[in-house]
Amino acid sequence: MFMLQYVAIVLAPVLTSEQNLFLQHSEAFPCSRKVEITYIHAMQEPATAPWGLSISDADFEKLKAGFEPQDQDDKWRVSATDQSQSGTISIHVSRSGTGKEFYVLVVKPGDGGNSGSSVKIEAITWETNKGGIRISEEQAKKEVVIITRGLLECGFAALPEYDIDDMWNHPAADLSAKLPSS
Repeated sequence: MFMLQYVAIVLAPVLTSEQNLFLQHSEAFPCSRKVEITYIHAMQEPATAPWGLSISDADFEKLKAGFEPQDQDDKWRVSATDQSQSGTISIHVSRSGTGKEFYVLVVKPGDGGNSGSSVKIEAITWETNKGGIRISEEQAKKEVVIITRGLLECGFAALPEYDIDDMWNHPAADLSAKLPSS
């Protein structure tokens, strides 16, 4: 079953019926009121795992601020949703061209104490099937760190530096490991 969620962000309160017929997000739009619509395709085979990663307040602010792609060269979108009832913030990482969501981080803000940062990434949810390639928990964590370090300049001081090639060199896709030697 294909699921499509959509989020509409209205930047102006009222549009006339004529303007509603020609909703476009372009410079040619006939008035100063614009509507931006972002479609997010839900994960087809999600998995969730606890993380417990402490992050700095600065990294938390960068994650909350997110990243909105400016053109086709920007491949990722990062957005935050407040889950007030649980006291957490969800950070969504999706492909900008397709709207397909690949990662969701559940972040618990600190209590405001003075003993350093108490912000934690409590859990990660990720798409386990990327075009037939199975993504492990370890690989998903590595990928979301690489993406957010690159886009948002997050530090994640508690984690090692990862090679950007780790984004594309999935252990599950290594055919040489599966072929018998001759």
